[in-house]
Amino acid sequence: MKKEKQFLLETDIILDYLNYNGEKLKSSLIKFLSEGKCFTTVLNASELYFICENNNQSEVVSKFLYSINVLGIHSRYSLKVREYSSYFNNTRDCLFYLVALFNNLAIVTKRKNIFPEKEVEIILV
Repeated sequence: MKKEKQFLLETDIILDYLNYNGEKLKSSLIKFLSEGKCFTTVLNASELYFICENNNQSEVVSKFLYSINVLGIHSRYSLKVREYSSYFNNTRDCLFYLVALFNNLAIVTKRKNIFPEKEVEIILV
């Protein structure tokens, strides 16, 4: 039996989908949703809600987040931050990478050269 692919979606990918910034990006996310299981983190969900300007936007974000899996930030991730800190400019990106690493998830992002392809597959859209 073929193992289902699992993807960790970066905030930029979700925002492009929610804002419909180009059919290519919209269909890319639909492709990931249909090819496997999609995740994001509570940090990404918080970023999405933070930029909402009204209840309608918050409702759209909520509906999307209910369709994927939102992972919490477990304290075990912080134990590796120091080991991986030299690869990152901030704690947020380091934690995001560690969530992918610990959960064997491929990162899906538009952000080039942010995440090292050291132990985690990085999929640039």
